[in-house]
Amino acid sequence: MKIFILADPDTYLAFALAGIKGQAIKSSTEVAEVIENLNHKQIGMILITEDLAQRNRKLIDRILLQPKGPLIVEIPDFRGSKSKRPKTAERILSLLRG
Repeated sequence: MKIFILADPDTYLAFALAGIKGQAIKSSTEVAEVIENLNHKQIGMILITEDLAQRNRKLIDRILLQPKGPLIVEIPDFRGSKSKRPKTAERILSLLRG
């Protein structure tokens, strides 16, 4: 399973230095195009910053619910975590409820 990161340039750089492939995103409108063009058979996990995920919430939720889609993990950016973010289990339950 390969990991791919979508993040602002500063956060992306930190992961790129650790050897994780991905793309630096300058505008949240780039996220949909990049995710749609990924080879989902090779990429098993997508790391995405919380800010980018929030700006693309409908797309992220749709991919999370795909049976054989990649796992998407939201991570803090270089400024730190968003404090009012719901816990992962709460988010999954809200998605399942509709």
